[in-house]
Amino acid sequence: MTSLTDISLSLISEEEIRQKLTSVFVESIILTNKFDIDLISNDVLDALGYALEEVQGKGISFLNYKENLQNLLLSNLNRGFFEEATATLKGRHNKPVVFSISGFYLGLVSNINGYIILKVKNLDKVKEQTRSHDSRHEDLDNFVYRAAHDLRGPLASIRGLVGVMKLRKDNAEVDTLLEMLDSCAANLDERLFKLLYLADSHEAEIPSGDLKLALLEQTLRETLALNCLLDVVNFHFTSDHAEICGVHEHLVQSLLNNILLYIISLPRKDGATINCHISKNDNGLLIQIRAAGFTVGCTIRQALLQRTSLYSELLISPNLINYYAARKIAQAMQAQVRLCFPHDDVQEIHMQIPFQTDSAVISQGAKP
Repeated sequence: MTSLTDISLSLISEEEIRQKLTSVFVESIILTNKFDIDLISNDVLDALGYALEEVQGKGISFLNYKENLQNLLLSNLNRGFFEEATATLKGRHNKPVVFSISGFYLGLVSNINGYIILKVKNLDKVKEQTRSHDSRHEDLDNFVYRAAHDLRGPLASIRGLVGVMKLRKDNAEVDTLLEMLDSCAANLDERLFKLLYLADSHEAEIPSGDLKLALLEQTLRETLALNCLLDVVNFHFTSDHAEICGVHEHLVQSLLNNILLYIISLPRKDGATINCHISKNDNGLLIQIRAAGFTVGCTIRQALLQRTSLYSELLISPNLINYYAARKIAQAMQAQVRLCFPHDDVQEIHMQIPFQTDSAVISQGAKP
C-alpha cells in the first residue's frame, strides 16, 4: 500500500521543497549536513554583499570572520537544535556583520534529511532600527514638551480670566473679560489648527503621475491672486517642457502652493518678484525658485534652517506654517530641498524630486 508520504513526494519533489526553504524560513542560511552552503535568503545575501552564486557550494568556513563557524555550529547542534547564538560573519571586502543564529537539523521536523536550517537575524540592522526609533522617540518627546509649554500659555490665561470673573463684585467688567477670553481661545484654536494643517499637509487624491505645466502655472497664479495682489508681486513661470511624467502632480502642486504662500507672508518691498523654473534630469524633477523683494530677517532665517521635529518648529515659529507644510510634502516625495540667501531680500529655493518607480503610488496627496 502506498503511503501518504510517497504520494506527497510524487506530487512535489524533494528538490522543489528544498528550493522553497528560504521562502518558508525567511532570513535563513541552508546548509548541507557537511556544512556546505546550499541556499541563503536574499536579505541575508544583501547584508553580506554577496550573490548566491559566489557562496553556493562553499563551506560555511567561507563566512568565517574571526571564529570558526563550523565548530560553533557543531557544538551548538549537539542537541539537534539551538537558539540565539551570536556570531560574526564575513561580508564582502572582509566587512563584519553580526547575526543572531538559531539552528536545527531539518530532519527533526520533516521527512527531508541532510540539511541544517540556520534562522538568522541581522543584529547590525536591529541596532540601526533601534537608533532610528530612539531618534524618533526623542523628536516626539521634544514636541510633547514644546506643545505642553506653548499650548498651556493660552489655557493658563483662560483659567486665570475665569478665576477673575468668579471674584468680580459686579458685571461692569464682564464684557472686557469675555473679549480677553475669546482672544485667548482664538489663539489656542489657531495653534491647534496649524498643527492639524501640518499633519494633513500630504493627504490627497490618487495621482496620475503626469505633471501638466500649463495647469500647474494656472493653479499657482490662482493661489497668488487669492492671497495677494498680483500687480504688487511679479510672478514669472518658465519650464523646458509642456508635460513631465513620473511625478506625483498633486503633491508637486501642493508643495509649490505652500512655498508661494510662505514667500508672500514675508515683509514685502515694492517691485517684489517670484521666478519659478521647472526642468528635469535623469534622476527627477528640478524646481528653482528665486524670490526678490521679500525680507528674511535673521530670526526667520535661523528658523528656516532648523532641522528638528517639524511640529516643534511649528510651535516655535507658527508664522512659517506654509514652509513647514512644504517641507513635510517634500519628505513624502523623498525630495531634496536647499535654501540659500544671496541678500537679505533675496532667497533661492532649489528642489529635486525623484521620479516615481511605481506609478500606482500612494494614496497620499496634498493641501491646500
